[in-house]
Amino acid sequence: MRQKNDIGYIIKGIVVQVGFVLAAISIFYSSLSQWEPREHWGVLFIYTLLTIFSCFTPVRNASTIMTVNNAVIFSGILLYGVWVGVWTAVIEALIIATLTRFNPLKAIINIGQLLMTIWTVAFLNDWLKSLGFLSPLISDLMLTVVYWFVNLMLCGLGISYFQKMGWLRTVKMMARGFTSTYLLLLILAGVGSRLVESYGLLTLVPMMIAFFTISYVFHHYYASVQKLQQKVEEVKNFNHKFLTTMAASIDARDHYTSGHSQRVAHWGREIAKQIGMSPEKVEEVYFGGILHDIGKIGIEDEILNKKGKLTPEEYDKIKQHTVIGYEIIKQAGMFHELLPAIRSHHERIDGKGYPDGLVGNEIPLIARILAISDAFDAMVADRPYRKGLPVEEALQEIRRGAGTQFDEELASYFIHVINKLPREELETIIRQNDRSQKPLQDVFR
Repeated sequence: MRQKNDIGYIIKGIVVQVGFVLAAISIFYSSLSQWEPREHWGVLFIYTLLTIFSCFTPVRNASTIMTVNNAVIFSGILLYGVWVGVWTAVIEALIIATLTRFNPLKAIINIGQLLMTIWTVAFLNDWLKSLGFLSPLISDLMLTVVYWFVNLMLCGLGISYFQKMGWLRTVKMMARGFTSTYLLLLILAGVGSRLVESYGLLTLVPMMIAFFTISYVFHHYYASVQKLQQKVEEVKNFNHKFLTTMAASIDARDHYTSGHSQRVAHWGREIAKQIGMSPEKVEEVYFGGILHDIGKIGIEDEILNKKGKLTPEEYDKIKQHTVIGYEIIKQAGMFHELLPAIRSHHERIDGKGYPDGLVGNEIPLIARILAISDAFDAMVADRPYRKGLPVEEALQEIRRGAGTQFDEELASYFIHVINKLPREELETIIRQNDRSQKPLQDVFR
């Protein structure tokens, strides 16, 4: 898996660092001849002014700040062709390089992805014109979508390479962040182009006013959204503290497992990160680990803290903690996304687990993850009646159980997580308990 990822990253690097740069040079060179005729200099001058204007009047949304220059570029393609789009993109790149910390390679790559978008849209625009049966409205809408899609794919590829993230994940994040605003600006650019085509350059004045108005409205709207997001974060922080406190109270009832829930949550989160789950899902795994043993609230103290071997009847009662915890959270009407973690973390891949005897992928992913971290902590943690197993012996047990007790692929990822940790740091985490002064999540940072 890791080797495949490395090969994919190398291929992505070749495409971005070589392909984008060659595309930038090729498209730039092919458009040079069209900048020379005298009748074009007035157009280039106007588009230079529009580019400067757009770079200093950004549109803000919830996650990013965008210049409206893509709208300017798009209008240039519709009215004049690829050469105006290239000119505008180059002017924008020079302005941004002047205003920010200049990185020549990233600047050329950024220009490359933008010029490829411009060339694609210009080529498609010429082809649609040659067909002759589409109305300008339909044609412009099609080109708007193509411009957005191509630019999103190429820009996402470049960002994912430099940020070392998955391409599709990067594209999804970008699409969620600014798609509606981006498309709105391109549609307005298309409308503005047709107005200029029909009524002349004076129609640029109301279009500039429209862009100013949009920028102002979006700025105030997303400022309100950010305030709301801050409130949501405060609620999330409260939930985190509440769940952590609840986990500590659960562990306090079982004198043998002090800090167990925190450690299970920690290892579960590390597995989730390792397999590439989204940040939201990683947090779900963490909170699932925090609450996985909440059902122990319903188990009698004399059974929970019994020093000797449990009788079959007592063990059956202990096993009920998964169902008890499930019902508690279900009745509470909150944290429903954590129910599979609470009910199914003692299920086995071979179907011999409890409470439902689920087999293989019938077991929810969050429960398969926590089953491994729960078993590992149970093996390596000290108990009053026995010393914890050495880490290597515990990992050997995980290997032996892979494919029967544990998900084989997840077990492999977990072993990798443990093996890459320095021994001192690993021992610190294993010996951590809820009565220590330092929170567990701080140990691993």
